[in-house]
Amino acid sequence: MSAIIRQPTAGDLVGRDFARVRTKTPRLSTRRIAWLVGIAFSCALALTALRIEILRVRYALGAALREEKELVQQERQQTAQLEALRHPSRLVELAAKRGFAPPRRVIDLRRQRPVATEPETEGGAQLR
Repeated sequence: MSAIIRQPTAGDLVGRDFARVRTKTPRLSTRRIAWLVGIAFSCALALTALRIEILRVRYALGAALREEKELVQQERQQTAQLEALRHPSRLVELAAKRGFAPPRRVIDLRRQRPVATEPETEGGAQLR
């Protein structure tokens, strides 16, 4: 016996109850939909928290950059003030006001003869 395979026609479907026929694709249950919505909501909250944290860090970085610029400017001013205090013409004026005078003679210690040292004893240097 051979089986004949034929395509169903419109007449074959008359009187058939389609409510009992299951589809091949599974349907999503309400529980799965609730889980998916919860996961999507959690991801949205995490993304929002991340964006807020990024904004907070950007504001803190901007404040730190402003503070750094102020400190660099303050350092420049103090360096200029220090250089003005060390300027040779100012130091000459201060020395003249306080009674300092140029030296009458200069002793160069590098050109002096070395001083003879005491001889050491057998046990090492002598303690005084």
